[in-house]
Amino acid sequence: MRIGARLRGEFPRGWWRSTRWWITGTRDLALSTAAAVATVVFAGEMMRAVRHRDEPRTLARPSGTFERYTASLLINSAGLVALLIMTIEDGLLVVLTALLTGWCLLNIVISATVLVVVAQSRIRQPAAWAKLDFVEQHAPRYGRPPETIEEYRAQQLQDVASGKIRSSPR
Repeated sequence: MRIGARLRGEFPRGWWRSTRWWITGTRDLALSTAAAVATVVFAGEMMRAVRHRDEPRTLARPSGTFERYTASLLINSAGLVALLIMTIEDGLLVVLTALLTGWCLLNIVISATVLVVVAQSRIRQPAAWAKLDFVEQHAPRYGRPPETIEEYRAQQLQDVASGKIRSSPR
């Protein structure tokens, strides 16, 4: 995908005055921050991922993306290492150390579980994930109409998946 098409997808015409663009961006930023710092909030999402591990469409829902859980895993692992170094050098309170260690470990477990479930699903069902990835990459965003052939195809796949239109046999 060329850089121009990618930029057009992220920054459609008139993006600076689009309320939907700003609300969606702010929501995504808040969810990414919450996923990185407090993955415990997404424990229900982890349970949903485990329950629906054989359904790629359910796993691909935007409440917790692969990147958010990867960031959470990395940040909490780094936090655990920093906590260990501070405990050794400064002698932190035992209660504080135990609470922060538990927090980091819980976040790491939740992130790792979701990442493993999604990875297993991607390995087991590559065709379904290829369609979902195509739609995610090419679908028009923020309510703008499709402009390219790929965007029309992605919108058609979205409509078929949501049940708006029936797929035609080819």
